[in-house]
Parts: sequence; structure tokens; C-alpha cells
Amino acid sequence: RTLAIIGESGSGKTVSSRAIMGLLPSTARISGSAKFEGVELLGMSEKDLRTRRGPDFAMVFQDPARSLNPTMKIGTQITEAIRSHFEVSRAEAKQRAIELLKMVRLPSAETRFNEYPHQLSGGMRQRVMIAIALACRPKLLIADEATTALDVTTQAQIMELLEDLQQELNMALIMISHD
Repeated sequence: RTLAIIGESGSGKTVSSRAIMGLLPSTARISGSAKFEGVELLGMSEKDLRTRRGPDFAMVFQDPARSLNPTMKIGTQITEAIRSHFEVSRAEAKQRAIELLKMVRLPSAETRFNEYPHQLSGGMRQRVMIAIALACRPKLLIADEATTALDVTTQAQIMELLEDLQQELNMALIMISHD
């Protein structure tokens, strides 16, 4: 299934998705309910949320330039996500990361693995963010403004990619946009 959340800037779309992920500051006041597979997420402990982030739900943040660590190669950032959830060797994590980069249609995945975020275009950085989010094959992917600041051609490619990945991985998708 796909759910689209559309609203103007400042209407609370990102805050709502961060609440689902348990990524709001401890001072945030949250009301209502957000359930995943019948389990209430709002108010869940950080420890419990940490076990659910990745395999159950993941998020692609709206600004990959700010979300990716500029001092780390993209391959390291992806393998870090893999190794934090699975007990695999560095070589296995690297192979899985390259597979993810190919899955998100990043050209020259093996070469890009060793590059830094600033060496990639905006569309390529967004594909890296999607690869990181897919590292644990989540059941739900939240794409928060995944096409913001991209040219129209790249926007269409990212939208098509998300749709194809949704079908291929049999996952639910929440698309957030102001457009």
C-alpha cells in the first residue's frame, strides 16, 4: 500500500513522520496513536524502537546532503547500517552495500562505494539515502520529501525507483510531499 501525505511547508508532515519513527526530542508533546502491525509506537521505549527501526520501518530524509556524513565514504555509511542490524563480516557487509547501490540504480556502484557524498549529484545522494533505508528490508518505508531540490527528470526517476522497489520488496510506502 501507498499513503501520500501532502501539505504546505510547516503543516507538520515531517514532524508526524518523525513521531512514527520515534525521532522527536524528549520534550515533544505527542498525542494520538500510531500503530504498526497492531503495536502502538507512540510512547514506545527507545530500546524497543531501535529494534524496530530498520527491519520494520525506515525513513528517507528530505535532505541527503545534511543526512549523509560528509567525512565518511558512502560505502562506510551503508555498511554501518547493515552491521548495526546483522552479524556479518566487513566483506559481507560491503557486498550487501554494493547490491543495495545497484538496487537503487546508482551508476558504477563499485566505484561510488568509495566516494564521499560531495562527489555525488543530488539524485545520487538521494539514491544512497534510499539504499541505507533499505539495508534491513523494511516492511514500511517513509519517504519524506524524497524529491525536493532535484530537477524534474531526477524527481521522476526517484519516484519510479520508489514505486519499483515497493513492488520488488513488497513493502508499504508513505510518501510525504508539499508538491
